[in-house]
Amino acid sequence: MSGTDTKKATSASINKFFQEGLRSYEEALKAGMQLQEESVNLWKDLLSKLGSPQEFQAKLESMTADAFPKARERMEEFVETFNRTSNQTIDLFDKMLGIYHATSVPDAQRRVQDLIESSLTALRVNLHSTLDMNAKIIADWKELVDKRGHYTSTGQRESA
Repeated sequence: MSGTDTKKATSASINKFFQEGLRSYEEALKAGMQLQEESVNLWKDLLSKLGSPQEFQAKLESMTADAFPKARERMEEFVETFNRTSNQTIDLFDKMLGIYHATSVPDAQRRVQDLIESSLTALRVNLHSTLDMNAKIIADWKELVDKRGHYTSTGQRESA
């Protein structure tokens, strides 16, 4: 095999590994987006069960003193999570681009393996973080609703 053939084979192998790394990155990104979509749907469902807009507005005004401190705390957690995931995305993208800087097939394989492991770790951490944050938000809302009265699954207020 000539030097040109070796370079072409190495380049083809590195390109293959780059594509695998890119696919892993895309899967992690899609999973994160799906998780956020499911979270929005959960919130939409929860808010739809709180009664009419007028009832909800009256209840919200009465809960302001309790809700705002917890909402601020959750928003701060969200900002921290957003910053962390943004940094993870930049790191993963950097690792993905680093595959092209591989000097050999084993080096490319190692870089792809690192990208895949990092993507899976980021996915796991983000999943747990999002689930934890959503659980805290739901618990906070449940606590506020429980303090103000009970509602049935159709959003109707139960008589006490």
